[in-house]
Amino acid sequence: MTEQDLAQQVAKAVVKDAQFWAAVVGFIGVIIGALTTIGGNLLLHWFQNRRGSAIDNARKKLLKEMLDNSGFKDGRSLETLSKVTGATPEDCRRLLIEIEARGFTLADGREGWTYIKNRPLKEQ
Repeated sequence: MTEQDLAQQVAKAVVKDAQFWAAVVGFIGVIIGALTTIGGNLLLHWFQNRRGSAIDNARKKLLKEMLDNSGFKDGRSLETLSKVTGATPEDCRRLLIEIEARGFTLADGREGWTYIKNRPLKEQ
């Protein structure tokens, strides 16, 4: 074997080795990039929901105070509950269900809400 043949074999081995390590480094880069993207999205989602949760908790507290008011044991209109809490009617309904309230129809035909314990479904 001549020196030139040996040099070519060594060069081919080095190139093959370099290609392997380039592929490994590229794969590791892809994994790190994907994990960073997933982690960033989870963190962003957590921060956005944290603010929403604080607002929802404040609204739930206000809804409970309104429904606990002894002058309104028969319920409150959704319109009033929504206006006082600053929530859309859809969000207000969701929060009311979370605090174990239920909807019903008021005498004037509007939508009313009260605690389930104050107006069980079997009485409807």
